[in-house]
Amino acid sequence: MNSGLIIVMKQTFRSHFKTRGYWLLVLSPIIFAVVVGGIIFGVTQMQGNTTPTVAVIGNSQVRQVFIHDEKALGIKVSKITDSQKANRSLTAQDLDGILTLNSENATLTTQPKSNTINKEAFVSVLGNISRSQKATSYGLTAKQTQDLIQPFNLKSVVKQSNNKSTNGENSDTANYGIAVAIGIITTVIVMWYASMIATEIANEKSSRIMETLLAATSASIQYFGKIVGIFALAVTHLLIYIIAGAIGYAILQNNTMLDGIKQTFSGVTLGFTLYAIAFILIAVALYLVLTAMIASLINDNAQVQQAIQPITFLATTGYMFSFIMTNMPNNFAIKILSYVPFISQSMMPVRLVTKVETWPAAILSLVISFVTLIVLAWFGKNIYAKNVLSYSDDKIMSQLIKNIKNIKN
Repeated sequence: MNSGLIIVMKQTFRSHFKTRGYWLLVLSPIIFAVVVGGIIFGVTQMQGNTTPTVAVIGNSQVRQVFIHDEKALGIKVSKITDSQKANRSLTAQDLDGILTLNSENATLTTQPKSNTINKEAFVSVLGNISRSQKATSYGLTAKQTQDLIQPFNLKSVVKQSNNKSTNGENSDTANYGIAVAIGIITTVIVMWYASMIATEIANEKSSRIMETLLAATSASIQYFGKIVGIFALAVTHLLIYIIAGAIGYAILQNNTMLDGIKQTFSGVTLGFTLYAIAFILIAVALYLVLTAMIASLINDNAQVQQAIQPITFLATTGYMFSFIMTNMPNNFAIKILSYVPFISQSMMPVRLVTKVETWPAAILSLVISFVTLIVLAWFGKNIYAKNVLSYSDDKIMSQLIKNIKNIKN
């Protein structure tokens, strides 16, 4: 690799990596997540123990069954076994309920402020015990009794993916969440880093530093060095979030809320995850190339917002279409837009997980974006080289259209 290109890449990366603004950009969402998580944890702790305490009075063998199944039933079995003592504790609100067992039936007594008790689970356990006892009295063997009380196993829909069974509902929910996140992540990253690269080029042009830089290196080296340097910052940004997420997972791995999230995302397919990451990276690179092209037409910092405004609008367009297409997935225009670079990263993943499109179509959309990135990068190099030392009073978009026409000619 060209040594000059490496120098520009490192200088671009380091100059932004060391700034307070970059770390404020990176850490703000993490700090927000920690604060929200702390508030949720505090509220949960203030609510106290919501696991109901139940005294099981009567048959000692049945009581042992309830003790063994405490976690599954969502209760804590009290050590109290005396009926009178249990009633006094219930009146004093020290107990949430009393389960009194008789030979033919059972009674569950609660008080107005009791935590919620899963009565259906109690009925299921007591029903199994009753059937087991009756089966024994009928002379059935232990195996026959177990077969008799075995509950009917109703599984959720299972689909095959890469020769591996996965929970279909969980997989679709998780993948759809990732697909929507692609649009959000891409839009946010584009807004942050497009502004960053545009501001850097504008600073160098307005301060006339660009002339000095181009005297030492070529315009192509400056162009590609800045794009790769800013792209490396974006990748570092994502890696920091991955590391922070891994640390958070390690700390909260026994948290109830996290267990629910893990259950939802348990069906995420590796293929779709890699596809999502590839599309994000290619889309971000595309927008950085486009921004570098347009930023070369800027004369000073006052024109930065004017330059990145259409880029931001383009980034949000695909995100908005991803929601519109849920109501009209087979619309011809929507289908075509799913293959259009700069927009497809927010649309094709959603169409893939909702089974509107197949994998071959999804791969084709990704390949089109990648080829567009290569072509646009080399096409943009000519525009950058021609305009980086040019200072025109024309509007930025007018200059861009003229440059495109001249290159075609």
